[in-house]
Amino acid sequence: MSKKKGLSRPAKVFWGLLAAVLIAVTGIWGYNRYMQKKKVEQLYQHGFQLLEEQIATYIKENYSGVSKIEFSPIYIDGDDRFTVRTAYTVPIIYDKEGNEAQFGSQINHFAHSRYGLLNYLRIDWDIYGTEMIELANQSGDYVEVTYGDSLPKDTKWTDNEDIDSNIEALVNIGKLKGIEKSAQGSPSAEVRYNVTFKKGILKYDIDR
Repeated sequence: MSKKKGLSRPAKVFWGLLAAVLIAVTGIWGYNRYMQKKKVEQLYQHGFQLLEEQIATYIKENYSGVSKIEFSPIYIDGDDRFTVRTAYTVPIIYDKEGNEAQFGSQINHFAHSRYGLLNYLRIDWDIYGTEMIELANQSGDYVEVTYGDSLPKDTKWTDNEDIDSNIEALVNIGKLKGIEKSAQGSPSAEVRYNVTFKKGILKYDIDR
């Protein structure tokens, strides 16, 4: 019986090199994909940090009786290919009696506004790969802001109908007490930002 011939030495070298190249290419592709994902996540975090600061500043400067303002994770839904990606945060405020209430609730069958992409915030990159973050101002126009800098004066709201109507509704149904619109504001209110991510859509628990 004749012996079965194995691969020749040149063939072994060829297939070995091919395997090494494929492993290297796969590794580079995986690394680049990971870094791109981290870049997108970082951009979202920078944008939402600024949006949360914008919201918290308005509440602190225009509402008395607030003891704390915090934010939910960034809820992300959609894949940007077959479905439109949405991302938003949910403000939560506390009164001085310890009561808390989240924004965006459905109250008396009216769904209050959400705060994020497509509504208050725009994020993207310019042609040079530099991140671009824009916040909606008082007039509804978008103003470019830079992460790490103080919020520009023209991004501060003097009135915000979405926030005002949401707080009023929460006070009216007794979820919050002693909070009212006032130039005195709540300068000592604690603020807790949140730029972690959560997949899916927040389910609201209020419908009166």
